[in-house]
Amino acid sequence: MNTESTTGNTTGSTREMPSKLMTRNEAAAYLRRSPGTLANWAAQRKGPAYYRQLDGAVVYAIEDMATWLSLQRVTPRAA
Repeated sequence: MNTESTTGNTTGSTREMPSKLMTRNEAAAYLRRSPGTLANWAAQRKGPAYYRQLDGAVVYAIEDMATWLSLQRVTPRAA
């Protein structure tokens, strides 16, 4: 994992750089959804966090994908 940190704002908070960025197509395959579904989720501010690059391309950090997916887990109750 990449452990480089950057300070990206005036408040001085530090963020770790993502270890891997995925395109929307790669992220869709990871979640077993279509790229269009991810685009719809992004437009509705749903789904995993993403980065919009300067050229408008959307990429997803693998860590954000894993975190989001783990939050979707439903544990069944015992009968």
